[in-house]
Amino acid sequence: MKWTTPVTVATEKGYLRHGMPILMMGSCFADHIGSYLQEAKFDVCLNPYGTLYNPESIASAIERLAEGRPYEEEELRYDGFLWYSYMHHGSFSSPDRSAALQAMNRSYKRAADLLPRCQRLIATWGTAYVYRLKETGMTVANCHKQPEKVFERARIEADEIVARWELLTQRLHEYAPGCRVLLTVSPIRHLRDGAHNNQLSKATLLLAADALCRRYPETYSYFPAYEIVMDELRDYRFYAEDMTHPAAAAVAYIRERFAEAYFTSETARLATACEKIATGLRHRPLKGCGSPAYRDFAASLLRQMDELAAGCDAIDYSAERKEIEQLLQHNCNEL
Repeated sequence: MKWTTPVTVATEKGYLRHGMPILMMGSCFADHIGSYLQEAKFDVCLNPYGTLYNPESIASAIERLAEGRPYEEEELRYDGFLWYSYMHHGSFSSPDRSAALQAMNRSYKRAADLLPRCQRLIATWGTAYVYRLKETGMTVANCHKQPEKVFERARIEADEIVARWELLTQRLHEYAPGCRVLLTVSPIRHLRDGAHNNQLSKATLLLAADALCRRYPETYSYFPAYEIVMDELRDYRFYAEDMTHPAAAAVAYIRERFAEAYFTSETARLATACEKIATGLRHRPLKGCGSPAYRDFAASLLRQMDELAAGCDAIDYSAERKEIEQLLQHNCNEL
């Protein structure tokens, strides 16, 4: 007896591999997959603007990267306490104007440097609802808790998203020839819009993604994260306590399906080994870093890193190796 309705995922083994420059942008669900890829030692630049939710803001952010135009002080706003940018998530905001700008431009530079080499863009759309500044018409990536009266709320239509991303695709191929795009729709429900409006929003995103994939099959692909959660898992036990975000078990399952679809057996083997090392790096020794037990454990980790790095030039553990060696050298009591 079947207890679920499995969702079919179009597979392309080798679509993602180590050493391939990858840019990931979008909703907080992108962070789940992106952090997994980073731990598995893929060359990933993850959300350089912080979490972005709507397709229009994601497209604008990518275009700004292609322009090679860092942010300037005049583009920041001040609410009496924090300096912020309407193109960035609140994690970049700061009471210090220079600190906010430096954080934005450090992250911007990393992504802009990667873009010309980028072979895969993975974009996760969260909502079709946007907020536009009434004074300029600009679609903001984040409202930064500013008064509702300064914004106009709208739901962008599927054909608007398609037109916007068609233009983005043309520009992207000028700056990153050969870059392919993997679209996903976030399974996170935006219930502040209401249950019905959330469904309209997700349907709009799905229609837009489908249109792009049908029109440009050599550039666009789609991973059905939304469908897996809604149609295959379909149970509140797979949701976190807020009943809107996927629970850890759901995220882990989607990661498995993602890897099955896009990794070769060798890439999967390397990713699993890297995850094991990442788990070891998070280990907190109860008796301090200088204990014989931890020294043996650290030595084993270092051997595993060396073996992986020797077998794949794209895997680099130099930063982690340096950290462990410093811990052992200073005989510290905590990580």
